[in-house]
Amino acid sequence: MTSAAIRPPTITASAREWVVLAVTSALMVFAQGTVFASLGISLFAMAGTLHWSAAQAGAAFTMVVVGACIGAPMPVFVMRRIGARWTLALGGVVLGVAFLLASMTRDLTTIYAATALAGVGFSLSANTPGIYLIAGWSGARAPRMIGLYLMIGMFGNAIGPPVAQAMCAGIGGWPFYWRGMALTALAIAGACAWLLREAPAPADDAPAAMPAPRFWAIVTAPPFLFMALALVVTQACVVTVESVTAAHFAARGWSAGYAAWMLGLQGLIGAVATGASGFVTRHVPPKRMLTAALALEAIGMALLAVAQGPWALWGFALAFGIGSCVVLLAVAVLLVRYFGDVGGTTGLATIWTLSGAAAVGPWIAGLVADQAGSFGPALAGLGLLLLPIALGTQMMASPSAG
Repeated sequence: MTSAAIRPPTITASAREWVVLAVTSALMVFAQGTVFASLGISLFAMAGTLHWSAAQAGAAFTMVVVGACIGAPMPVFVMRRIGARWTLALGGVVLGVAFLLASMTRDLTTIYAATALAGVGFSLSANTPGIYLIAGWSGARAPRMIGLYLMIGMFGNAIGPPVAQAMCAGIGGWPFYWRGMALTALAIAGACAWLLREAPAPADDAPAAMPAPRFWAIVTAPPFLFMALALVVTQACVVTVESVTAAHFAARGWSAGYAAWMLGLQGLIGAVATGASGFVTRHVPPKRMLTAALALEAIGMALLAVAQGPWALWGFALAFGIGSCVVLLAVAVLLVRYFGDVGGTTGLATIWTLSGAAAVGPWIAGLVADQAGSFGPALAGLGLLLLPIALGTQMMASPSAG
């Protein structure tokens, strides 16, 4: 099937910008909500049925990050050949196949393969191609539109856990949940193929025309290294929190439903904070936002590690929700401001590749819990890693536009 076989409807250029935002955001909501935000909930249900240990379930979450790491550079290369529109559609199809495979899980090998494939699908369907399309269609409004995109996408963190908990606990259990998610992924992939269109861009700024030395200039720049550290450790915190919260709560006598509700709350807070931050960048340098977000995230991790009651958990939801989501927005905006649309997209894809290091978070947390009987030490340790990175980002030279 070629691009000519499915023609998007004819609409005005100004409306096209909003159509691109709506469709890419819908895919981002779904991918974020299923691949990361609620996977800990579904894996917790699967572990109870299939008798997996904490380390085995944590390794399944680790495979998602490994898959996302492997898939992170793929969008840049795939977009050069089939365009961002078809890259996003392909991502939806890969997610559908991964979720169908997950629904048939009876052993660890199958779920490891399914979650790794889901990570690849996430990379193809979220962040890099979405931000590339939005930046290309939005021009000077790109920071605000990227903020809206990330805000809407982060609602997946609020929606995903309660939906997964309800479906896994209902008729059909986790196999029914995964089949439903597979069908939804394929439907959104079809919407991407039908409604999206490639962004207008100067020929000499196209991804295929970017010379190789420019890539090395980006990845060796000190600001890039600080931003890479910020996002990699943030992702380690995010995937660990999403992976272990249900089990962490169960060990303290709180239900899986309460864990899903609390994850949804912090996701909702993060989504609202992300959208607001896209507009705040007009008045507050994104570099300063990044430093503050890392500090807040560290506080949230510490509160989750030691929480014994609702007040600490509310503090976790507020601090971690704002901090972890604003880090992603600030890094995306700073990359565009330092290196331009194409250079920033390439830099973001590279950082997502480096984020494979985050894969060890859930696995190590599972090992700690198996030995120490608590996820608290692993959560606190990850939070502490954020503090020196926050100091380093504040020492970065500011971009000319920031």
